[in-house]
Amino acid sequence: MSSAVGLHGLGETNEAGKQLEDFCLEHQLALTNTMFKQHPRRLYTWTSPDGNTRNQIDYMYISIAQRWKTSLMNCRTYPGVDCDTDHQLLVATLKGRLAKRQRQHSIPPLKLEELKEDKAVQFAAEVTNRFTALEAAHNEVTREDLWKGTKTVLLEVARETIGSVKSQKKNKWISDETYAAIREKQKAKITTDIKN
Repeated sequence: MSSAVGLHGLGETNEAGKQLEDFCLEHQLALTNTMFKQHPRRLYTWTSPDGNTRNQIDYMYISIAQRWKTSLMNCRTYPGVDCDTDHQLLVATLKGRLAKRQRQHSIPPLKLEELKEDKAVQFAAEVTNRFTALEAAHNEVTREDLWKGTKTVLLEVARETIGSVKSQKKNKWISDETYAAIREKQKAKITTDIKN
């Protein structure tokens, strides 16, 4: 058995089954039907019209990427379900694990109200000087690099010229008066405990 096919298949593998196995190996897939030990009635995916032959045929598989195999909880057929066909309903159960989302670093807000008169002239001159240097290298860089360079120049010059707004603390949900009342109550409780 290969990494694409589990140990719990049903019947013999034919030429089409071998081709499916090769395809799964090439694309790093696993056939989920063969990975779980089940009662034979939960394994067969096809019943002959006369009802005498039952088999797990090669095109009735659920395949999953090898890297997600650990997310698979179960895979089996439901032979009693009426699908108006000679094939059985095949269901796989997966348990998803979500990755923690990485926070991107935000750009601190700039003091735009400072961008007046002398500071505006200074900002414009500095940006022009840096863009001149960036244009000299224009033929050697891609559009993506040119955009990143433009963005970097604008942000650096803005920080140097007008500065950024310091982050303000979020509004406290408990006011200073409430904290003072809490402290008074704690002091009163301590005094009462000492007297008793």
